[in-house]
Amino acid sequence: MILRRAAAVVMGFGLLSLGISVQAIPVIDDTPIVEDTFTGYLDNAPISASPAGAAIGLAGDWTLVPNSDFYVNRTQVDDNAGTGQAVYDRPSGDNGTREATRATSADHVLFETDGDLFYASFLIDPALANGRMTFELALTRLDGGGTPDFSFGMLDGEYVVGNGGIDVDASGGSARTGEQLVVVRIEYGDADSGPDDSEIVTVWVDPIDESSAAVIDALSTDLLNRGGGRVTAVSIRGEQMLGQPAFFDNLRVGPSFEAVIPEPATLPLLALGLVALGVARRSR
Repeated sequence: MILRRAAAVVMGFGLLSLGISVQAIPVIDDTPIVEDTFTGYLDNAPISASPAGAAIGLAGDWTLVPNSDFYVNRTQVDDNAGTGQAVYDRPSGDNGTREATRATSADHVLFETDGDLFYASFLIDPALANGRMTFELALTRLDGGGTPDFSFGMLDGEYVVGNGGIDVDASGGSARTGEQLVVVRIEYGDADSGPDDSEIVTVWVDPIDESSAAVIDALSTDLLNRGGGRVTAVSIRGEQMLGQPAFFDNLRVGPSFEAVIPEPATLPLLALGLVALGVARRSR
């Protein structure tokens, strides 16, 4: 009995120290460049309502293309959607493109030189995995030479990435319904020509870490223009949803995988450590 209690205490402190030590080492930047969790709105308000909810790196209100149907916490659609969600609720039979866009508050540089990485993610709960549901970044070249867009999400039953609009550069996996976290990593290519001029794209659905199985796995494709780029706006897009609502949440752009994941990876370790210490105390 004494040995079991001692082992539990040692394990608890060991797990706690591991979690704390991981958090204390400044190895990665886990601060999002852009984040909108859709909090701070009244129930059933359109996401373009002024003032917009608090966000990191974003300015002003969301703007909607005509007849777009984006709301926050729309409880008529989902009684549980009262904790900050953007609800895309296009009426049945109206198949036009719907888009909501919000500008960034500063020139956030995402990539400058060959090999630079950036990440983006969103949480989605679609009722129907057909149609288009994407998160789009508006990017401006650092040299002022144009405005390429970049988007990722679902299209016609697959997960996709593309250079904005309706273009698809890569697809993979089978889009499913139910709440899921879609994460993308882009390794920027900035050579004059050849393979090093292409981007390396990876897309995950509900990943645990970067070693998780991907739905688009390290695919080489030329998505972005040369000369580096900064993000100037973010958009959520939907179309061809046949009247089915989709719930978006936690839009994030950042410099690391950890920056776009909802919870720090060390929290499970800390919780496990506390549980072990609790077991040891009760056994006394």
